[in-house]
Amino acid sequence: MNQENKSSCFQLLVIFTFLFKITASFSVNAYVTVTYYNETSNYTTIERCECGVYGLASPVANAMGVVSIPKNSNYQACDYNTEFTNTNSPWIALIERGNCTFSEKIQAAGRRNADAVVIFNVPDTGNQTIQMANFGAGDIVAIMIGNLKGTKILQSIQRGIQVTMVIEVGKKHGPWVNHYSIFFVSVSFFIITAATVGYFIFYSARRLRNARAQSRKQRQLKADAKKAIGRLQLRTLKQGDKEIGPDGDSCAVCIELYKPNDLVRILTCNHIFHKTCVDPWLLEHRTCPMCKCDILKALGIEVDVEDGSVSLQVPVSNETSNSASPHEEDNRSETASSGYASVQGADEPPLEEHVQSANENLQLVNHEASSVAVDVVPHVDNPTFEEDETPDQETAVREIKS
Repeated sequence: MNQENKSSCFQLLVIFTFLFKITASFSVNAYVTVTYYNETSNYTTIERCECGVYGLASPVANAMGVVSIPKNSNYQACDYNTEFTNTNSPWIALIERGNCTFSEKIQAAGRRNADAVVIFNVPDTGNQTIQMANFGAGDIVAIMIGNLKGTKILQSIQRGIQVTMVIEVGKKHGPWVNHYSIFFVSVSFFIITAATVGYFIFYSARRLRNARAQSRKQRQLKADAKKAIGRLQLRTLKQGDKEIGPDGDSCAVCIELYKPNDLVRILTCNHIFHKTCVDPWLLEHRTCPMCKCDILKALGIEVDVEDGSVSLQVPVSNETSNSASPHEEDNRSETASSGYASVQGADEPPLEEHVQSANENLQLVNHEASSVAVDVVPHVDNPTFEEDETPDQETAVREIKS
């Protein structure tokens, strides 16, 4: 947890540092209004543009006054004792860039009580400007203008034209920030946010749907397992059953020998287990613990995995299941090898076919020997009757023919 807190604090520190650097790199423009007054012709010209940039250490404030230039031919004002043409307050010093630092130029004008300093760029740069690093220049307004603008003002003053200037705070811009970049960043942020939220909603909905489907499927399978378990045969072991004898087996779930009066469950694969042992297993796994036989498939319960629908297929007809005699049920309940009644009934040949075949044979005998009528009614309750009566039936046919 401490490691996570340290990582989060480090990330926040990096973000704040980045934001501070971006904020510090922003430049503030200045509106520059220049008034040219020709005393000879009494003609005034006013020009206004957002062509100035405040220095990094300059106060972002307004300023106004008469524009003055250095008296000597060196307009870069790198001399410590540089004098200017007009120092009547308020006045603004116009200085050319080059040969010394911005701070030295501003300090030279500040020693003459200038209200502001305007530095114009070097030749062959047009109206390009930069943000001056005027640290240590004092609390004086300082801006930079382009070379063309500064040269025009310088030449006007050299011709005797009075030039006044008003500096006003303009807009704040970053080196890469403009209307298009702000729009692009906003749209990109909106698209990324919308895509992230949409994907999160889709992923959450998909997980919720899969979880509900899985839960519904498990509930359906448990319900089917309960139905299947209810259809499996139960048997109470008695003294003398082979499961309790010397060669008797033990329950594969609890690994205990069978005892008299134990209630056991007979699965469709003929394996038997204690009811209390195997029922929870079947409810959860639906397969035999030994051979993995699926009781749902063995009982004809088909489960559709996709939609959870269930269809029951019982291979034994109602007539055949109802025609089983109590003697047959007792025989089947005596031994576990007989298995589940419905599964065994599916493998036995239907009794109606044997009865119909026997009746056809008897009708043929009656036609050949019309003097004697023989009716043979098979014992439907005993499935082994037809095999036992077949030799006697053939003997009766021979006697009639003879």
